Amino acid sequence: MKRTLLFLLSLALCVSASAQEKEKEKKEAPVKLEFSQGLFSVAHNEKDWFLEIPDTLLGRRILAVTRFAANTMGAGEYGGEEVNDAMLYWEKAPNGNLLLRVDVVNVEAPEADAIAQAVRVSSENPIVASFKPEKEASAGTTRIKANSLFEGDLQVFSLNAATKKQYNLGGIKADASFIGSMRTYPINTEVTVTKTFAYNQPQGNQGGPARSGSLPAGREAGVVTMVLNTSFLLLPEVPMQQRWFDARVGYFAGGYTHFSDDQQGVEPVRYITRWRLEARPEDVEKQKRGELVEPVKPIVYYIDPATPKRWRPYLIAGVNDWQVAFEQAGWKNAIRAEEWPENAEELGMSLEDARFSVIRYLASPIANAYGPNVHDPRSGEILESHIGWYHNVMTLVHDWYQVQAAAVDPRARSFRFSDELMGDLIRFVSSHEVGHTLGLRHNKGSSSFTPVEKLRDKAWVEENGHTVSIMDYARFNYVAQP
Repeated sequence: MKRTLLFLLSLALCVSASAQEKEKEKKEAPVKLEFSQGLFSVAHNEKDWFLEIPDTLLGRRILAVTRFAANTMGAGEYGGEEVNDAMLYWEKAPNGNLLLRVDVVNVEAPEADAIAQAVRVSSENPIVASFKPEKEASAGTTRIKANSLFEGDLQVFSLNAATKKQYNLGGIKADASFIGSMRTYPINTEVTVTKTFAYNQPQGNQGGPARSGSLPAGREAGVVTMVLNTSFLLLPEVPMQQRWFDARVGYFAGGYTHFSDDQQGVEPVRYITRWRLEARPEDVEKQKRGELVEPVKPIVYYIDPATPKRWRPYLIAGVNDWQVAFEQAGWKNAIRAEEWPENAEELGMSLEDARFSVIRYLASPIANAYGPNVHDPRSGEILESHIGWYHNVMTLVHDWYQVQAAAVDPRARSFRFSDELMGDLIRFVSSHEVGHTLGLRHNKGSSSFTPVEKLRDKAWVEENGHTVSIMDYARFNYVAQP
């Protein structure tokens, strides 16, 4: 009997030890990761996402542009619109951790000047994240677990405090927030994240009409969900040369405060925002002779596939209308618009990707359109633009044209314009907004150069137009007479 008990006990211990050994092997077994290489190499499994940062990128400036890939209804901001952008860089901490800092371009001084020391100690760049390196990493890189960087509520990749207050949002719901995808390419990495926030019900409207800032999803569910896409775009190692701002020329401008040892006072520096157009080496002499040359990298705008097909040719024409102006500046085929490729996914393209400029069509009752740009804060180099095109802008241009031009144009005497007339109105707004994305401000003084008698001279207007700048608000010739 004793022998039997001892045998059974020994067998149980062996089985237990074997099970523990298998469990240990299971825990120690490496988790298989899917891996893709690019600006930041990406590795992931079902649970975790990892980024590998090459040592060669330490200190390099990277622009992070975050957009709504999808937003909650009623917010007044739509899928495709920008949330924020920030210039970032990675650096190693003394303890070996990898730090992520935001480079705040606000002050500057020549490195060799003594005052540069005072500038440095008065402009410390904020550390927004710190990571303990993972053990497994490719040679010459640092691998970090990136879940917390995006699934949390870090402002540079999420909403700022003012927007959350406007939306009445509370804290982030970690169990309903997750990374959807990471796609990486040679000069950029794209991260798409679903974020869910608690919703603070506005006080005082129970049973009554919704108050400003009250979101339908929040009222119905108590939470608000949105999808954000962050583009990490590698900036040039050597920034493009700045072009200083002159108030007599209508460009948008960035700037900072300049300090130097030679000064007798602080100097504000302002530089314009502009695209980088460069001739190919073999075309430089042609350009000097005044011949038209094509730029190395032309400006290309894509039409959002959400755009109704009848309006796409007019949006494209509004972009292409700028070709004449670029030819006057010596450039051929410098700017154009194209429809979004049907095989965009196969080509590695997405509408939120900061490599591409897009006219985004927004399902909105707002009667407007706007033309922003994303630029390098060090130089003013425009990198891309997402024009916001609200569907209801057609109401605005309909009413403008009917009130201002119906006296001389019978086509305007209708509640519903023909596609041809509405298309022409869309074309002129498209051209105006593209002008903004090229860095141009409104030129509201241009119409003062055309006297009324010329505006009433049919032959003169047909040859010259009624205003000298599309960037003016002189939209229609309402002083023309039948």
